[in-house]
Amino acid sequence: MSEILMDNLEAFTSLTSEIAGSGNVAIRVIEKNETICFLEGEKCTLEEIIAKVENAQEEPSDPFAIGEEFYIDLDEKYRLFNHSCSPNTYIRGENEMIAVRRIEIGEEITFDYSTTMHYPEEKIIASGHQLWTCDCLCGSKNCRGIIDQFKTLTPKEQAFYLENKYMPDFMLKLFEK
Repeated sequence: MSEILMDNLEAFTSLTSEIAGSGNVAIRVIEKNETICFLEGEKCTLEEIIAKVENAQEEPSDPFAIGEEFYIDLDEKYRLFNHSCSPNTYIRGENEMIAVRRIEIGEEITFDYSTTMHYPEEKIIASGHQLWTCDCLCGSKNCRGIIDQFKTLTPKEQAFYLENKYMPDFMLKLFEK
C-alpha cells in the first residue's frame, strides 16, 4: 500500500447517519480530487455473489460492481458509504473513491450507487432473484426517490457523470459513445 493510501484511511469513521443507519463521515477536511480510500473486500463473480445471497452470507444490496459480472464483497467499513443523488465522491478506476469537492469534518461521505449499477438482468432473473433497487432517503434537493441502474437516470444526469468521468472504468466503457 502506498503512503498516500495509508494516510487517507484516517480520513473517515463510522457514525450514525441521517441517510441510513450508519455511515462514514469525514474526521478531517478532505480536499477536492483527493483519494479517500480504495474500496476493499473479496473479489467475486456474479455466480459467487448469488450463492452468498442464497446462503444468507450477503445482502443483495451489498456487492460492489467492478465489472459486468464481477463484484467486490466489501469489507464492513466500506459498506458504510451511503448513497446520495448529490454525492460528494465518485469511484475512479475499479475501486478508488475520490472527493468531487471539499468535504468538511463531520460531513457524511457519499457516492451515487447508480454510477456502479449495470446488472446482467437475464442471469439474475434466471437465478430466481430480482434486480436490486431501493427507495432513496438521501434527502438532497436532487433526490430521485429511487436508487436504480445507471440506464434509468435521465439523459442529463447520465451526461453529467460521463462527461466528468465520475464513474468506474467498466461503466465508462459501457456507456461512453
